Amino acid sequence: MCLVIRRRHHDKWVWRVQYQAPNSLAVLPLPTDYLYLLVYEQDEVYTIPTSPDELKVGGRLRIIEKPHGVVVEWRCADDEASTDSDWAVINSAAVTFTHHNISDSVEISTPRRNVRPISIELIDLRSYRLGQDGSLVLIQRDGTTHPALAFHSGSVLCFVEVLLRYVAVKKSEKDSNLFLVSDKKQAAQDEELLAMNLVPSRQGPGAAGGAHSLPTTHQRVWGFFNNFKRDPYTATAGALSKFYDAVLYTGVEDYVRDSESREDDVAEIFHSLNGFEDLEPGFELLTKKRFLNERPQVERLSPMTHSEFQEYVDDDGRVLEVDQLKQRIFRGGIHPNLRRELWCYLLGHYVWNQTYIQREDRKRERENLYYIMKQQWKTVTEDQESRFGGFRDRRSLIEKDVNRTDRNHPFFEGEHNPNVTLLHDILMTFVMYNFDLGYVQGMSDLLAPILYVTQDEATAFWCFVGYMDMVYRNFDMDQSGMKQQLKDMHQIVRLVDPELMSYLEVRDSANFYFCFRWLLVRFKRELSYANTLRLWEVLWTGHPCPNFHLLVAVALLDTEKDTIMENKFGFTEILKHINDISLRIDIDGTLKKAEAIYLQVRSSPCVPDSVRTVLNLPAQEPRPSPPWPPQKNDRSGDSDGNGGGKPASSNEDTTDTGGDVVEALSSLGIVGVVSNMIGSAVRHLSGDDDMIDAHLEVPQQERQQEEEREGCFETALSHQFV
Repeated sequence: MCLVIRRRHHDKWVWRVQYQAPNSLAVLPLPTDYLYLLVYEQDEVYTIPTSPDELKVGGRLRIIEKPHGVVVEWRCADDEASTDSDWAVINSAAVTFTHHNISDSVEISTPRRNVRPISIELIDLRSYRLGQDGSLVLIQRDGTTHPALAFHSGSVLCFVEVLLRYVAVKKSEKDSNLFLVSDKKQAAQDEELLAMNLVPSRQGPGAAGGAHSLPTTHQRVWGFFNNFKRDPYTATAGALSKFYDAVLYTGVEDYVRDSESREDDVAEIFHSLNGFEDLEPGFELLTKKRFLNERPQVERLSPMTHSEFQEYVDDDGRVLEVDQLKQRIFRGGIHPNLRRELWCYLLGHYVWNQTYIQREDRKRERENLYYIMKQQWKTVTEDQESRFGGFRDRRSLIEKDVNRTDRNHPFFEGEHNPNVTLLHDILMTFVMYNFDLGYVQGMSDLLAPILYVTQDEATAFWCFVGYMDMVYRNFDMDQSGMKQQLKDMHQIVRLVDPELMSYLEVRDSANFYFCFRWLLVRFKRELSYANTLRLWEVLWTGHPCPNFHLLVAVALLDTEKDTIMENKFGFTEILKHINDISLRIDIDGTLKKAEAIYLQVRSSPCVPDSVRTVLNLPAQEPRPSPPWPPQKNDRSGDSDGNGGGKPASSNEDTTDTGGDVVEALSSLGIVGVVSNMIGSAVRHLSGDDDMIDAHLEVPQQERQQEEEREGCFETALSHQFV
């Protein structure tokens, strides 16, 4: 049963259809000049707050057929409070499926600037995510990730069922909560190609869940063929690199153990070639997989309280067992009531081993020094400033930045706020304190939370000085400090997640420029104020390593990996997605994952020295290179001694099986067969068939020499990858 409503609008009828269930929506004749058809509407769909100081905002979620296409919209209910009176009910006897907000009289005090309407054309919808709590997150093709929506009445499944009328939806293989959206016609073509059974499946015909795994194999194989016809040489090189990677580093003995299941093994290889369906022009770098130990589970503690801190302080005020205290802060953070005092210690304004009296004397001396420096820039006359270009430029930049720094926070909001003036004065005094560094955009973001916590001008200045001593390289004029951090991230991700690293390299995103803002201001613009304070005090402890902020960034990428890869985001889309997850980051989960990554790397024996240096791990003791070819065990037989040079040094887990891998390749002939097969296809598609005919006419001796050269190349290639 349906309720059809219409309204006159500029001499055109606007038709509105509401229904009880998706299957009950009948096909109705519509006038040719209709504006839109409302096929789905759900009230009481709320935004999920991203921090404790935010309130949820209710609205309406709709799917609308418009002349130019289907649109998904969410709008705040307050924006449309006066529109429903214009609608007239045509069929009052029909059963309706409308939901009215019973809390319309409640005044929601959430700032309107945090509520943005959502409007997505269905052709721009790339995927959606369903949370365990029934929430919905819409993700566009350009990387835009919209706020999570919670259904207080009705179900998100009803929205999905209506969505399925217009698009095809496939569940992600890697993320059970992510669903990929595609065109129905393209999905139908994929199913037709799949029915041809060109590549065997890992699952049998009657296996459960086969419908989810089969299309992936088909897409990878046919994606390769499409790229192969477009650019045969590049596609071949990329395919071979993936093939070597899949075979040599997943254990070939698993493939040759059962000769009767060769066809299934071939399908398994294709399934392991991630990204095979979307090879881009240009060669993809082969990522050698390192074997890391299992990532441990990590738990965090509650914030340190004042009574707990007093256990580390003696009767004279000296702080004892500083390293244990820092570890405790790293594990749980600091209670807000204790934060001001401990921040002064962590940032060097207070000295750990000083008594109460010594601490007060130091504080008084530093306060006097601050006001002396403040008077220096305040007494600069306009005539002096006219001939002091560097000072004048920095003052102008500071005045611009402080007027747009955290002005939505209660501590800094409003006109003529004295705290904004303090922010300006502290930054100007820092220019006089360190004129070589001066002021660079972004420093105001680092000072504002410190001033908010200390709420004292001189104390905030000296704590800011201590923070700048940690991060001054972020503000190098040539950005060398930032570039080095991005390179260090590159090294860590290559070790921890080679699959993600390979993906980023193919899409020209391995420079990690989309993480620039994260590192520059230490995630301050990505987190709420409360979470920023928690993260910073953890980083200031220096535990478990000085570059722990890089592991926080790697943990965030690991969290967003499936969304990025499944949606096939390029650099622009990744940047957009990274910006959109601001204020939606689970700081506790991120810190747990970052610490777990550190423990995983520290316990693994195959960590390169470059990563050990970044994470401040002890250098790995050099190991003697194993003989090449390695001695075969009893299962493989005796060595014949013909192997060529030595391979690159590797860890203990893989060195012992290197000979078995090469032996398996030799016995099975995988490398030779695949190389010859793809090579022949390349020559055929590129018009070089004459090379095959000419090869047949080569004398027997020259043919043997050529085969020997090809064998040497194949052996060298195998040695490099092993």
